[in-house]
Amino acid sequence: MALFGRQRMEEGNEETQVKQATPAEPIVPQPIKREQQAVTPSAPQQPQRRSDGGVTTIGKGITIKGELVGDEDVKIEGRVIGKILLERNLIVGQAGVVEADVQAENINIGGKVTGNLVAQNRVEIVASGTMMGDIKAPKVIVAEGAHFKGNVDMDTSRRPSKD
Repeated sequence: MALFGRQRMEEGNEETQVKQATPAEPIVPQPIKREQQAVTPSAPQQPQRRSDGGVTTIGKGITIKGELVGDEDVKIEGRVIGKILLERNLIVGQAGVVEADVQAENINIGGKVTGNLVAQNRVEIVASGTMMGDIKAPKVIVAEGAHFKGNVDMDTSRRPSKD
């Protein structure tokens, strides 16, 4: 216990002197000296298209509600609800759940997709995949064991309709 600058130790019968803190001198703000650096404004950086073959992954614990737009490959292991517009490829992993209309170059389904798909090249539903909705693509692959309910339009020609 400290009383008036003294501390008594219980175990031994010794008393020790405790120095009292003296009030510190007032702090006077000092100007901070910084080196002068010439700052030149740079032009805004344009987003770079990935050329390394990388894939943007939406993890199992992620849910996106809204519109997903991009020019990279995207792999979905989580959940996307809304609309997906990609210039590259979409991969729906086994844990992935998509409740959206999708437009992409190629679409690979290993999880569950509910919505209409439009692919410039192909749609593939692997054995673990479930697809409910319409597909429009020049190539459609449905693996043995996959689940699909909907319509397929593989007509890529744009012929004028006859009236």
